Amino acid sequence: MVQKILAVHPNRCTGCEKCELWCSFVKNSSFNPSRARIHVVRSEPYADIPIICIQCGLCIDACPVNAISRNMKTNAVVVHEEECTSCGNCVTACPYGILTLDPVTKKAVKCDLCDGDPECVKHCPKKVLFYVEPNKAAYLRRLVEYGGGISIGRKEPIGPPEKL
Repeated sequence: MVQKILAVHPNRCTGCEKCELWCSFVKNSSFNPSRARIHVVRSEPYADIPIICIQCGLCIDACPVNAISRNMKTNAVVVHEEECTSCGNCVTACPYGILTLDPVTKKAVKCDLCDGDPECVKHCPKKVLFYVEPNKAAYLRRLVEYGGGISIGRKEPIGPPEKL
């Protein structure tokens, strides 16, 4: 079975932040975007872009107490919060700034792909987020990067990768 990854179609994002709200609710039982594991960044004047963890694993080696590991079932990099000492080395190692220290617990938090069923994907009303096989995610990235979100030979925006 091919493991899936999160992918983003940033041209579709309206900045509603439902992904952040659902993430924080599922993980912390509160609607608090500052505690989410996904973040929507506004780039004025008109672009909202979800920033996701690509599960690169750089944080694993940065943790001095081995509180971060890879889930072999989902390929997600997972923080074991009970073992975290809040040193922040993992935050410094994260090239995307998505790994943070929770403002309440002060423990490291990041996307764990909701154990293979990401809530952010299920609740995104504009279908900005996808949980797909790596080749489909790469295809989506190329379309967005080089085709402006429009498939060559078509006038309408591309659909979800599952339908490509």
